[in-house]
Amino acid sequence: MDRIMPIDLERAQLKKSLRGYAVREVDPLLRAASESLQTAVVEVDQLKQELDRTRSELETMRSLERTLRDALVLAQQAADETRASAHRQAEAILEEARQTVATERNEHLQRLAEIRWESDRIRLEKQRFYDDFRSTLDRYLREISPAPLTVVKGDVAATGS
Repeated sequence: MDRIMPIDLERAQLKKSLRGYAVREVDPLLRAASESLQTAVVEVDQLKQELDRTRSELETMRSLERTLRDALVLAQQAADETRASAHRQAEAILEEARQTVATERNEHLQRLAEIRWESDRIRLEKQRFYDDFRSTLDRYLREISPAPLTVVKGDVAATGS
């Protein structure tokens, strides 16, 4: 059976019989039923439209949720990659600093060794100078010592040939 519409109730042509219906009672009832059915049809149409809007909004929200979820996943991945990159950079910086410290330490140790060597060389040169100077002084003293010394009122004077 097809759906009954309000117009169907309004146009209903009921046969009258001897024991038929009371027109004064049935016609107002049919009108009231028609109006009530019309109101129900309008409400159903409004509810269908609202349902369509709600479904559309729901799909929009689901799409937005998927987009947000994807964005969060991408943001987490980017954060993880950034963190990993920062750790790699920090390790590289530390390694470079270790290498620099080791290089500078080696350079300083080498410079210290050079300074010690130079100090030892200067000490030996000084000792040689003292030894040479002493020997020169000794030679000069030997050369001047054969002449006898004479003391003249607080002064020492050499006498001789």
